[in-house]
Amino acid sequence: MTRKKLIIIHILLYLSFLLFFSLLWIENTFSFPSINQIIFHMKFSSSNTDTGIIYDYLIKIIPLSLICTFLTSKFISFIQRVRNNKYHTKPYHYRFCILAFTISLVFVCLKLNIIVYFANKAELSNFYETQYIAPQNTNISFSKKKHNLIHIYLESIESSYFSQQNGGCFEESLIPELEKLALENTHFSHSQKLGGALTLEGTQWTTASVIAQTSGITSSLPIENQNYDPQSLFLPGVYSLGEVLEKENYFQEVIMGSDARFAGLSNYYTQHGNYKIMDYNKAIEVGYIPKDYHVFWGYEDQKLFEIAKKEISKASHQNEYFNFEIMTIDPHTPYGYVCDQCPKKYSHTYKNIIACQSHQVYEFVKWIQQQDFYHNTTIVITGDHKSMSSQLLTNMKSDYIRTPYNCIINSVTSSQNTKNRLFNVIDMYPTILTSIGATIDNNKLGIGTNLFSNQQTILEKYGLDYINNELLKTDVYYQKKLVKKE
Repeated sequence: MTRKKLIIIHILLYLSFLLFFSLLWIENTFSFPSINQIIFHMKFSSSNTDTGIIYDYLIKIIPLSLICTFLTSKFISFIQRVRNNKYHTKPYHYRFCILAFTISLVFVCLKLNIIVYFANKAELSNFYETQYIAPQNTNISFSKKKHNLIHIYLESIESSYFSQQNGGCFEESLIPELEKLALENTHFSHSQKLGGALTLEGTQWTTASVIAQTSGITSSLPIENQNYDPQSLFLPGVYSLGEVLEKENYFQEVIMGSDARFAGLSNYYTQHGNYKIMDYNKAIEVGYIPKDYHVFWGYEDQKLFEIAKKEISKASHQNEYFNFEIMTIDPHTPYGYVCDQCPKKYSHTYKNIIACQSHQVYEFVKWIQQQDFYHNTTIVITGDHKSMSSQLLTNMKSDYIRTPYNCIINSVTSSQNTKNRLFNVIDMYPTILTSIGATIDNNKLGIGTNLFSNQQTILEKYGLDYINNELLKTDVYYQKKLVKKE
């Protein structure tokens, strides 16, 4: 066998194992991301991601694939020698490796539904053209009693962590403080107990959820669309909550312990509301953390809430109205981050991280409630998406519906229609605005519906399966009017 052919064989064999083990790693680390999510993240630089995730992949998958390639190659050679001695057969390394590579490709395509994705994209949908309500063309007025807004996005916190008594999956709640807040304040649920928002295609990851909750749209970037850098226009046709509040002269700031350039968040916040960005890099610049400090994605939530207290206190003395968006990170996959506040109540580390998140958020909420500005401030707490980690959910009943957490505290308005609602995080856009004192014509913005109203959401009107099927298709209005703004 020629040297060139031998190299090709080993490359094919290595790629086969790499594809197979990469898919298993993705399943274990992120559950299974949708193709929309993969394409979305491909459009932005991945250089600002958590290095721990990258190292986890490099340490586990690359060596394992190399070892399996070496051992398999040796085994094939041994079998070939035995067969050749007995039957004088021709070498079949090449055919075996091509077959292995083909099987791996088919396995990946089936697991990620790649063929189904492209088949759906071949169909056209007019869903956005018929359902989208342009916020910039909608009358949004504010009462004189309008509130400040503090919106806390909780990384991967879902309602399954509640106690079974109140709608969760655990005999004892993993998030007792957050459960208490949901029970005592406004909480929207898909069931009679505590619950949350159903999942629509294009809202399953952090940036997509942020866009959905503040712009009322799902996220779907076409493959042929351009790649993005921090200066690129991002969703120029969108009119967000940030732009609504900017027009109302709110001071606006987003605080996160990671690099805001990751997955386009800096593009979105600077272009849609002119937010001040207090991310990992800015925290170093202003001296909140040392220059050489870096854990997990940047800095942990323990520091996040201390920084948030300082920034909110400063803004409350300098501005009549303010809007803060605060993003936690500690429960991020694959394993979360253990800070020195994390309890050691559970043998499972991730459970302790979830419990720590609940306690830290509760303490931060109590701090807000002790401040002079609280009387005219609404606190919104939402999970960004369902947890991508399957570590805690192996014993979940097959018919259990997982939903992100939500809670609204000190809302200007109230509702008796909070249970058995079929909704998605897109509905938080008009709902949040209403909670701080806005009145919205027809109670609809984007494709979201104000949950304080009695109007049907699109999920209540059309059903989850129908909408997800439409969102998987190519929507010309969405691409031309929102993504590109032609």
